[in-house]
Amino acid sequence: MMEKFINSPFKFLDPYGRNDAEIFFGREEEIKQLYQHIHKNRLVLVYGTSGTGKTSIVQCGLMNRMEDTDWTPFFIRRGENINDSLSKTIEQALAIAVEPEVNISNALQQGRTNVNMIKPQAATSGFREKIYATLKDINLRYLRPVYLIFDQFEELLIMGSDKERATFISIIDRILSSSDLQFCNLLFIMREEFFAGLSEFEKEIPDFCDRRLRIEPMNAKNVEDVIMRSCQKFNITLEQGNENAKQIINILTEKNTVSLPYLQIYLDQLWRTIYMNTGFKVIAVGDEYPEITVNAEIIKNFGRMNDVLNRFIKERITVIQDVLQNEFPEIPPDFVSNVLDGFVTPEGTKRPLAYLRINNGIWFTGQVAPYLQKRSGQLMIRCLNELEKNKILRTDGQTFELAHDVLAGLIDSRRTEDQRKAGFTDQQIRSRYNGFKEKTSDYLTRKELESYRPYIEQLNLGQDVLDFYNSSLATREKEEQDLLDKERSEAQETAAREKKLYDLKQRQKKMRWGWVAGGFLLISSTALYFYSEMLRKEFNRNESLVYMGYEMKKLDPVEAMNLFDPIKEKVFGDDTTKVNDKLLEFMQMQSIQGLFSMYNDTLQNPILNLSHIDMSIDGKYSVLVDDGQESRNKTHNYIVKDSSGKRVATFRNIAYAYFLNRKDILLLCTTERDYTTDEQYRSTQKRIPRYAPETQFPVNFLLYNCRTKQNERINLGGAKRFLHGTEDVAAGGTFTVYDNYRIRYTANGNLLIPFLELNDNGEFTDKVQILNPERQEIAYLPSQYTITTSHDYTKFITLYSDKSNCLDLYDENGQLIKRTEDVLFADFTEDGDMLWGLDGSVSIFQEGQERTFNAATTGYYTYVYGSSARKKLIAKTTDGTELIDMETNGRQFFAEELIATNFDKNAFITMKTSNWDGTEFFGDHLPWWGKDWNNDRYVYKDTIRRRDLNGKLIAGPFSHRDGIETIEYNKAADELLVLTKKNKLLVLDKNLRIKTGLSLTANDRYGMSPDGLILYYVRDQYYSVFKNNLDSLNVFNANKSWQLLTRKPLKMEVSKQRRKELGLRFK
Repeated sequence: MMEKFINSPFKFLDPYGRNDAEIFFGREEEIKQLYQHIHKNRLVLVYGTSGTGKTSIVQCGLMNRMEDTDWTPFFIRRGENINDSLSKTIEQALAIAVEPEVNISNALQQGRTNVNMIKPQAATSGFREKIYATLKDINLRYLRPVYLIFDQFEELLIMGSDKERATFISIIDRILSSSDLQFCNLLFIMREEFFAGLSEFEKEIPDFCDRRLRIEPMNAKNVEDVIMRSCQKFNITLEQGNENAKQIINILTEKNTVSLPYLQIYLDQLWRTIYMNTGFKVIAVGDEYPEITVNAEIIKNFGRMNDVLNRFIKERITVIQDVLQNEFPEIPPDFVSNVLDGFVTPEGTKRPLAYLRINNGIWFTGQVAPYLQKRSGQLMIRCLNELEKNKILRTDGQTFELAHDVLAGLIDSRRTEDQRKAGFTDQQIRSRYNGFKEKTSDYLTRKELESYRPYIEQLNLGQDVLDFYNSSLATREKEEQDLLDKERSEAQETAAREKKLYDLKQRQKKMRWGWVAGGFLLISSTALYFYSEMLRKEFNRNESLVYMGYEMKKLDPVEAMNLFDPIKEKVFGDDTTKVNDKLLEFMQMQSIQGLFSMYNDTLQNPILNLSHIDMSIDGKYSVLVDDGQESRNKTHNYIVKDSSGKRVATFRNIAYAYFLNRKDILLLCTTERDYTTDEQYRSTQKRIPRYAPETQFPVNFLLYNCRTKQNERINLGGAKRFLHGTEDVAAGGTFTVYDNYRIRYTANGNLLIPFLELNDNGEFTDKVQILNPERQEIAYLPSQYTITTSHDYTKFITLYSDKSNCLDLYDENGQLIKRTEDVLFADFTEDGDMLWGLDGSVSIFQEGQERTFNAATTGYYTYVYGSSARKKLIAKTTDGTELIDMETNGRQFFAEELIATNFDKNAFITMKTSNWDGTEFFGDHLPWWGKDWNNDRYVYKDTIRRRDLNGKLIAGPFSHRDGIETIEYNKAADELLVLTKKNKLLVLDKNLRIKTGLSLTANDRYGMSPDGLILYYVRDQYYSVFKNNLDSLNVFNANKSWQLLTRKPLKMEVSKQRRKELGLRFK
């Protein structure tokens, strides 16, 4: 045996390379297809959504499938200019002195290239001819086909100039059409959400997109295989085998798919956490990695994917900031966050930054924010090295970039208000520059300059835009300098003009030709008038844009809203696009949205976790954290508020709180225990794993009646008994109202309590107990998973592992009714009949009889819902949703994810998860190829549909341009609560029409009361509670917003004099 410290065996966010073949699993079929594609076609396009492993399939899969004698591959990234990168890459290949036994692939993989600065080359015919000649020289040297592999090709579409794209298209066209370049093959790797950007390529090269291979997200079975084989390779023991793998998949699954980067992050962080908390790092002789054991409890306690991601990025930024602060005390507290922001585009994607090392410092060679350029070289090197060491950045020796687009999305969601204002300034100043170039607008006004000045240092502007800004500044300063001189001579000039006009009129009376001169003067005056009117309107327009963008935000919100109508009337007329955008921007502010609520409150906590807020069944009471402490703390202070917003109670040092299935009854879990009387527990407590987020589980709970203000404390009845941790009882995720780890009442008033028990080996086992109304224990039962109750709370089921998975059906007093073995999942029908299933079948226990239905699709069942009265089952499968007629055994399959069922309303709701929606990445600022999005083959959207129990479509389809992040269904209201990927909270009625639209920010909490009458959210630190009857409130709809300005609470009179006092003046 020997001891040593090692790194995690998982790749984290790094792509797999040629040397990773032994640990690259699950993509054998795609590698085979790609291999066949490139042997049949000279140009192949590999595309797929972010996180499907496109680069790894090429760099690892294809590289190992191809023989060295089959090809000479070159991997090319855009860098600062794709044409320069192409030229330099192939020129370096000729400069490498490759020994006979060293092939070109290995030479390139080993980094045997020059790292000189890539100097921009003029896109001349000579430059292009040099590329063609170099390709021919390479072919003559190596005597095998040349493959140009352009990775992350979407960078050209996002950041490339028109000239850069045009030059590249001409190069590709020549390679494909020239007879003396037929040895050269092309492989493009790109994200499919930017597929529409290829329309310009297809105009010049009609068959550019014809030979393409889409990399699909991995299905659940392949992901499970990846987890199992990886664990076997890395000496990781899964105690429950495949069940642990499925548990991880369940945590990572979003919209029926698992993100492979998420999988790598999760496994990497899980391995590191367990490994670092293992007292003695041991590797057995002959093993490459130490033995690590993972079980269901560890996975459950480790948390959800969002928690892992946010914990990772927050901790890494904090740690790196602390390290740098110690060495460079003068840096600002948000230095690391601002550095990372420079690596993310306004659209939320990666921005690679090219650099050089000069005199022990670093110099970014491309277009980069001055904020990064003006820092000391040693500071930047230290910071970038730390970010690379922590796997947030990676470098190839010439560029730094984020390790993955996943991180770009996380950083974008964490952007501060100042960073977002800087983004707004970036868009505004570029728009004004374009107008100046096209001679439709003048230099920036003084007000614009003052508004933009605080953010110029943060912007990634080209030299031409900066020159425009500086020229505007110089022009306005000169105007101000000249103003005094103009004022001195103004009286004399006025007198002179009047005298000239008088003389002109006298001459007109005396001379006939004076009429002609007068006509000419009239025409000139008219032209001058219209020109001055154009300038006046342009001035008013620009001034109003700046006023709406900055000054109005300083005013009283209601007063500011009532300035939009005069701005629209005086300045914009029928061209309402800009003023509509600003109106909606204001409507989406919390200060405006909150006016429509029942009440608002300002909390001390800026971010709440899922377990930090809950609402009673009828919405009359809510409970939430309000103590200003870190969200990850184990205990918090909770407040209880009534329907008027009045605080009725405060509870301190609470682990979590939620409302039970009885009106007004609130449960609060505490961690208090008299340790001095329990020496045995104190000794076993040390054996609770240190890597669990909750090392001290709640030990008892309080039942509080919000109406009577009476409370009752209940103990679990044993020193080693604990309630489930916070993550297990939080609402949402895979848990439902009837299937969860929460305590609940049965129909006869018993308390059903799931809990954990610490055995003599220091391991937790799941149990459930029943207390009668006198709080006496009448049942103590095994249960390894969530507890599921019938909808009338008269029965419940437990599922646990014995020799096989055992399913027990009990009445509300804990009396066993039926036991079934070999079960994967279970639930009740709407009528209270038990349902259960395995991968390929689902069964129902009805009136003492069992009936089984076998899967009719290629996928396997993962869950099932049903109604005995309506004789219908609706099953979730790995591939979609299956509707089963229990009478005829008829089947209908929908390749859509099941969202909700409502057998009382004769309906079920599904969502078709498509691959992308372009505006998710660009918002309202379309790229140069945005006009081509009307081509159907480039449009992908998440689509919601509502069908009846015969499979007929009765509402929808509904989709949203932002894409859909989460969906919650409220059965009582028969409505959907939809959060888009741009934090738009939408209430959809039963016809899947938008009833209400509200704006949130990243990581906000929201929900409805169980009866569907109350809607609430916590936006940043603001808690707002609404009646769910706001049919006219949609802050993303301009027409509805204009209508709201005509009535309370927004309508108020603002006089012309008051408008002037507020700074709104027109020429």
